[in-house]
Parts: sequence; structure tokens; C-alpha cells
Amino acid sequence: MVKDKAKDKESFEKRLERLRGIVEALERGELPLEQGLALYKEGLALAGDCGRQLTSAKNEVRLVQEGLLKEFAALDTPGRGTAGDSPGGDEA
Repeated sequence: MVKDKAKDKESFEKRLERLRGIVEALERGELPLEQGLALYKEGLALAGDCGRQLTSAKNEVRLVQEGLLKEFAALDTPGRGTAGDSPGGDEA
């Protein structure tokens, strides 16, 4: 699974680099119409892919953070320990 995440990151970086190249080529304005249109379409697809990858990463970070926050809160909540830790637990 670590290899998959490294591969995704590499793919993201490569896609972003390609997208930057496309933007630079289109901004120069020296391309024939057909080639410019093809690059524009490729750029839109790359931008969509990068956006989806970023959204996925953002959601994964949020899940990890929420999980850790819930775990931390559970440890800090009074009365959630052992029976001896709760108020009145030692009374007979």
C-alpha cells in the first residue's frame, strides 16, 4: 500500500508538471489552432485528475485527524476509565 501512495504522489507530480507545461505553451500563443485545442483538452483532463487527487488526499487527512481527535477525547473524558475511576465506583 505504501508503494501505491508513492505511485499516486509521483503520478500527481508528473501530471502537475505536464499541466504547467501545457499552460506555458498555451500562454505563448504560438500553436496552431488544432494543436492548441488538443492541449487545452489535455490540460482540462489533467486539472480534473489533479483536483480529484487533492480532494481525496484532503478527505483522507480529515479522516485521520477526526479519528485521532475522537481517540484523544475518549481518553480525556471523565468516567470512561475503569470502574474504580468512576465516581462512586468504590462504594459498597
